[in-house]
Amino acid sequence: MFENIDFSPGIVFYDVTNDATCLKEEDIFQVRYENLHIDLVIDLGWYRTNYAIMVIKDLDWVEPLLVKKCTAVSDLEDLMIECSLFVRTLLNKSLNSLSTI
Repeated sequence: MFENIDFSPGIVFYDVTNDATCLKEEDIFQVRYENLHIDLVIDLGWYRTNYAIMVIKDLDWVEPLLVKKCTAVSDLEDLMIECSLFVRTLLNKSLNSLSTI
């Protein structure tokens, strides 16, 4: 489903988006950005009435940095692109702050 999105330097850790029977599960898709200067996760799941894509920092699932919600599968790609661009911006800011030290 998200084959055309560049998640680098993240690694797709979990992906059942090609199995329609799994699209109403809590765990659908996850990208991890680990062993970098900042630990981030993009997580997609189904939560009772809607899909939620969350950007998580330092495993703080209680207070996500960003949450995008929708009810239609057709909206997921655009929301995932927004989340991946958000993460890329965070990574670039983090790299820039390290280079000034």
